[in-house]
Amino acid sequence: MPTLADIWPTSVRPPNLGSAVQLAAFLLGAVLPTMALCAEPGTSPVHQAAPTAGTLLLGARTARDNFNVTTGFRLVQNTIQLDALFANTAAQKAFILDSGAPMTIASTLTQTLGLKPLASAALAGPEGGHREVPVVRIPEISIAGLAFQDVGTVVDWVQPPDVLACLSTAGLMGASLLQAAIWQIDFQTKQITISSSLDELSGLKDASKIPFKRSDAAGSPRIAVGVSSSDNVSLLIDLGFNGSIAIPTALLEAAGDKIADTAPTEIGQASSTVFGSAPSTVQIAQVQELRLGGLRLKNFPVVTGTSVSDFHVGIEFLRHFRVTLDWVNNDLYLELREPQSALYDDFATYGFAPQAHDEGLVVGALWREGAAARAGLKLGDQLIKIDHRDTTAPDFESVCTLLDEIGLYGSSDATISVTLKRNGVQKTVEVARTPLLSDN
Repeated sequence: MPTLADIWPTSVRPPNLGSAVQLAAFLLGAVLPTMALCAEPGTSPVHQAAPTAGTLLLGARTARDNFNVTTGFRLVQNTIQLDALFANTAAQKAFILDSGAPMTIASTLTQTLGLKPLASAALAGPEGGHREVPVVRIPEISIAGLAFQDVGTVVDWVQPPDVLACLSTAGLMGASLLQAAIWQIDFQTKQITISSSLDELSGLKDASKIPFKRSDAAGSPRIAVGVSSSDNVSLLIDLGFNGSIAIPTALLEAAGDKIADTAPTEIGQASSTVFGSAPSTVQIAQVQELRLGGLRLKNFPVVTGTSVSDFHVGIEFLRHFRVTLDWVNNDLYLELREPQSALYDDFATYGFAPQAHDEGLVVGALWREGAAARAGLKLGDQLIKIDHRDTTAPDFESVCTLLDEIGLYGSSDATISVTLKRNGVQKTVEVARTPLLSDN
């Protein structure tokens, strides 16, 4: 988000295209709210009796000056899950890695850790929603044995039955922690290297080097790119977004591009945020050209619509690179490890997303002309069985498993059977995972 008021984009970021899991949507990177702070990015923290939210978020440091550690990560619904251990506790938790948001933890975790509010920040959510949230300081948190100290952290995360909690009940490992080191993410090996020096890292000589700016008090990185007729457009590097490229409709149109009348469109409850879930419309459009580093991507598919509040690039695009975020020198390195054509997502999907309703599941979002719609599913249909599993009274774990398999970035490719009930009439249909875009 280009201004300080945009420190926290609606982001992650659901599993479905839905930004963090109500995921009928697929904008995991577009479901978190924005946070307004009065802090100057890039300045040193000021030690004072009553720290501000800005100084807290700038204060993270590592316990050692020289380090180079490597750890594995899990890629779930196209989000990076990374384990962290809190000092003096047995509290190891799984976080979502998210460069587009500040470090964020659940209020229940602050109670477990005995953390007290030191400041507050204003979050601005969808539809004009606002609320004040606490900001705390985590004394020490370790990743792969490397301790990060004095980590400024926002307290605001979801718990079950909110589907965002399928990805993590702890929160986001955000930029206010990440900025204390250099991070290299290798999607081929599913390993992350955290280092104090570029000399310890691989692949940089073959990578494009792109300078970034810290766009907010948490240090979230933004690079300048070109979109069709527009140059120097600010793009957020958003590791919490599980999609490819998402762009606000107004920015897309300002660049001279239009949304085709036949553009794939998802309607229904397509996004979920810490403010709750809200109806939205998601569309897939094409920009005439995306210019990013040395890449020139013609007729590139992007996500746009009412749930997209920022221009950001996420995991579905970045996973084709070895990605290095150098917060020491403010540089991004992208080493393309697959053919350029792999960057073009075809958005393969079953075409629907389930939503909890009256202790059961209903069709909460639907891609117009998608596989599910063509099979006869409609918004609001009660879901009786999905892939032969009873969904009339699902527990939270089974819902999470289901979303992981059938979401836009799910793990299942096989045709599934869906049994639904509408107006008292029950029927079963077969639904295949089908690309929304056939020719990229």
